[in-house]
Amino acid sequence: MEIKHYPQVAETLYKDVLPNGLSVYYLPKPDYNKTYGLFTTNFGSLDTTFVPRGKSEMTDFPEGIAHFLEHKLFEKEDGDAMNFFSALGANSNAFTSFTRTSYLFSTMENSDENVSLLLDFVQEPYFTEASVAKEQGIITQEIQMYQDDADFRLFFGLLQNLYPDSPLASDIAGTPRSIGQITADALYENYQTFYHPSNMNLFVTGPFDVEKMAELVRDNQAQKSFPKTEPITRAAFSAAAPIASNKMAFDVTIPKLALGFRGYDRLPSDSLLRFEYKMAVQLMLTMIFGNTSSRYESLYNEGLIDDSFGFDFEVAPQYHFASITSDTIYPIKLAKILRDTLKSYKIESDFNSEHLTILKKEMLGDYYKSLNSLEFIANQFSSNLFEGVTFFDFPMILSSLTLEKIIQHADKFVSQMQTTDFVMNPK
Repeated sequence: MEIKHYPQVAETLYKDVLPNGLSVYYLPKPDYNKTYGLFTTNFGSLDTTFVPRGKSEMTDFPEGIAHFLEHKLFEKEDGDAMNFFSALGANSNAFTSFTRTSYLFSTMENSDENVSLLLDFVQEPYFTEASVAKEQGIITQEIQMYQDDADFRLFFGLLQNLYPDSPLASDIAGTPRSIGQITADALYENYQTFYHPSNMNLFVTGPFDVEKMAELVRDNQAQKSFPKTEPITRAAFSAAAPIASNKMAFDVTIPKLALGFRGYDRLPSDSLLRFEYKMAVQLMLTMIFGNTSSRYESLYNEGLIDDSFGFDFEVAPQYHFASITSDTIYPIKLAKILRDTLKSYKIESDFNSEHLTILKKEMLGDYYKSLNSLEFIANQFSSNLFEGVTFFDFPMILSSLTLEKIIQHADKFVSQMQTTDFVMNPK
């Protein structure tokens, strides 16, 4: 078992790679009374075209199948897995993103039994055409419910502008039409391809003995048979050129603006550089648009933005983009100011070493505060697995970011970014 110490955060992480390829991470927390488990597969809504296990040709599958599969794994021949967790005193849930699907539990009792149950229910699929037909109706209602959510529609309207003709432009849950095309056989094909242990990782944190927990997981996996590990061949992610501008009418009281900035196609190959790049651009955005900046204050005082104003920087192996959103009476004027500000970020008065020092201290404080939440640690850890660089490397990378390094990364993003805007107007 590999052991890695993180003295800056006083944490010790244990990693065990099992014979079947499953990567297991243990983070003991002896002072806590809750255990949290997260079982993740490298499979999300973007993965709709790939070579199924045992076949040789690319196959297209309906949009939303990863999310559909997440729902269906809870349903077993003898009941709902959520009820099994409840009987053991645990809460359970799952979620699907663009790039991964995760199953989780949290409990103050029966941690061993809950870890075993987490492994077992995910690794024992049960799909029938009748249960698939029933789920189609449930998920169709879920999809239609989100169509009335203005912020949801704004975000996906922006993604459709940024990455046209790509899976990223589609709702993670799919469409009523695509959901209607899903069959039990298609679910099994997706499951057998992406739910192999070699494409998954398990993260467990809480007040347990690492060796005993590791033995439990090893024994659980040793009793199961899996096919030989094979590389997964996925279709390369591609998208048409961004749509410069778009708008829609919706049931809102004042217009909503979403600005998108699509990054260059190839991220740094080194995992440490990718993590550093993500953090550097996020810091640059915070320096010029954060609520401690004079730009934010002036926009707020002029009535161009309100408390809904926010920004984000999304980074994944297939894509990366910055987004800025706000309710505003003047969407065209605001969009121009924000675009011009970002393009000339280096001349902003708040882009300086003093402001950077303050923001780094704030970010570090928020980071250490977040370490009190086992759920936050598990989710951040699983989403930031960059081939050896983890969530616990955050303080080290943050401390190394100078203004010069931030300029180096931000210049590359800003000089090559493609911009778009999406406006939601009142009906």
